[in-house]
Amino acid sequence: MKDLNSKLLNKFDNLYKQEKSNKILENAIKNVGINKVCLNNEIVNKTRNIFSIELPKSKIYNQEESERCWIHAGINLIKNNVAKNLNIEESEYALSVNYLAFLDKLEKSNTIYNRIIENDDFNYEEEIKKDYLKFGVYEGGYFEYFRSLVNKYGIVPELVMPDVKCSKVSRDLTRILSDKVKKDVFKLIKLKKEKRNNFDEIKEGMLKENYNLLAKCLGELPFTFDYEYKDKDGKCRKITNITPKEFADKYLTIELNNLIGVANVPMYNKEYNKLYRKNYTENVYANSYVEFINMPIEVLKNLAIRHLKDGIPVYFGCDMKKMRENDLGVMDSELYNYKDAFNIELLSKEEALSMYDIDFQHVMLITGVHIENEKVIRWKIEDSYGDKVHKDGYYIMNDNFFEDFVIEVIIDKKYLSKEQLEILNQEPILFDVTEPF
Repeated sequence: MKDLNSKLLNKFDNLYKQEKSNKILENAIKNVGINKVCLNNEIVNKTRNIFSIELPKSKIYNQEESERCWIHAGINLIKNNVAKNLNIEESEYALSVNYLAFLDKLEKSNTIYNRIIENDDFNYEEEIKKDYLKFGVYEGGYFEYFRSLVNKYGIVPELVMPDVKCSKVSRDLTRILSDKVKKDVFKLIKLKKEKRNNFDEIKEGMLKENYNLLAKCLGELPFTFDYEYKDKDGKCRKITNITPKEFADKYLTIELNNLIGVANVPMYNKEYNKLYRKNYTENVYANSYVEFINMPIEVLKNLAIRHLKDGIPVYFGCDMKKMRENDLGVMDSELYNYKDAFNIELLSKEEALSMYDIDFQHVMLITGVHIENEKVIRWKIEDSYGDKVHKDGYYIMNDNFFEDFVIEVIIDKKYLSKEQLEILNQEPILFDVTEPF
């Protein structure tokens, strides 16, 4: 049988009516929705906001209607370190996200232009499949993007370049800049066909236009700044005429270049103990490759715990589309009882990755863990949607969610074994930009 027909549908309906609980569930779901009916309150009730290892709370950011979670998580990773070196109260200190978001968009446009200019055999049919033309100045990103921006341009306090309307609600800016860059792409393709050779001058003009657009929406970049503050001892301090790069070199003492991606991607075309690189994915041209070593999930957990024991938070990426309750601030692989409600089997992590059903969707920070009898029970997660959501801005992530939905943790190389470090010397295996990472 290849086709559905009315006789078969009638058979299904009669069988449905024979199971009396189906109608009860149908009425409940129609009235309040799937997740409210399927919410497993036993899991909610036993999920405690208690952690055996817990880092101090810090200022909670709010990315609002933007897709800058990767910048927020990066700022969250370093802000306490900068505050400590300035002798400022950590819970109140903030660095500028807007500054890095401006530079990210400008760098992404430059990377697109370079790819067109350097491609002497441009084939539109092939290039469009690589996604950089379609999503070139999108807001999303990875730790490698954050590191490349900080290494190149430094950082500034939030007061120097605060968020504005277009950085908090960014879709219009992203759309307009994207349209402009795509128009530039067609101009460059045409000029390449005409055998033009003054592309440095042409590209500079395009980048100048992009800077002007971004400055009008986000504010001008600070090339030097003064910074006044009161330290923990109540003393007034003033830093004068410092560049963002000088500020980072002096007050950021976390060595970002020692941090690497350790991922758990057990899909059909990935092996453990291999080094992988995502193709055509970078913001700063040829200096922000997205790479990870692929390891079993227990390795990621153990490395994250070692960070936390040393008082260091963990930058991580996961899929948040499933099995989290936003208002309660709970993440658990069995939070919704879809199995019993619908008599279905859920996808394993390997199956979900292989079917592109989950991916590297959101980036946050691990700031605590609860361990009982050497067994991990739950993790404390700092998000970037303000302190009025979840539990004062934090999620409680039960360990089964880590196993099923965490994709990558960013780890200092000093915690890796000799064998794990050797993987970094492998020639990276390139994988397609559309794959779920």
